[in-house]
Amino acid sequence: MKKLPLNILITSFLSLVFISGCAHCPQQKDTLYQVSTIDALLNASYDGDKDVESLKAHGDFGIGTFNNLDGEMLLLDGVFHQIKSDGKVYEVSPGTKTPFACVTFFDAKDTFILESGTNSAKFAKDSPMYFLPNYVYAVKIGGTFKMIKARSVPAQTKPYPLLAEVVKTQPVFEFRDVKGTLAGFFTPYFLKGVNVPGIHMHFISDDRRHGGHVLDFEITEGFLKTDKTTNIFLALPDSPEFSAMDFRNDMEKDLNKVEK
Repeated sequence: MKKLPLNILITSFLSLVFISGCAHCPQQKDTLYQVSTIDALLNASYDGDKDVESLKAHGDFGIGTFNNLDGEMLLLDGVFHQIKSDGKVYEVSPGTKTPFACVTFFDAKDTFILESGTNSAKFAKDSPMYFLPNYVYAVKIGGTFKMIKARSVPAQTKPYPLLAEVVKTQPVFEFRDVKGTLAGFFTPYFLKGVNVPGIHMHFISDDRRHGGHVLDFEITEGFLKTDKTTNIFLALPDSPEFSAMDFRNDMEKDLNKVEK
């Protein structure tokens, strides 16, 4: 057999590795791809360098926000939705950028029927029934809701106020007897500072007209689907603002103000 030059052998080997690896790239079924950290967002890091079109390579499901903190992001079935401070849902152009987002390819591993009357407090209390505590889960709740309490923060201008200050004047909405989807993530406590520990969800109505960041809910009838994730990819902002931030302070109190 004729021997090939060493440089051809090396090139061929690297090509095979590259092709083999990329064959798995579109799936990434068990990877959470996250842009920035929740502590950076709490510190008013509202300018991002990732556009939503680039996120589609990493997921068809997720939540986040948009540059200038302009509303809530919800990625559902591969479609991005922007829920602005009027509680209404808007289309998202591919070039729109995000300072914070979490996406994955949703592939439900388990499905549960939720009891009528289940609200956010009961769901959080029952979370050990649905989630192992040390893994990230993508969470989808669909059905009819007796009540949804949600909010969406308005766009900000520089100099940006801290997120805990922004939410003091956030618009809050209440939807009743509405069909829709809650989508988000369960995050382990050891990722505090990187993401929101516990359950963090956004809502969108079935008619794609209303939604927001979920503060409370009560379900009439519905189901829960979960997708356990075992890998995390964290894309940090490449900016002078992020480089100069001091993350040594515990921001749990500020996070509680924002989430509750």
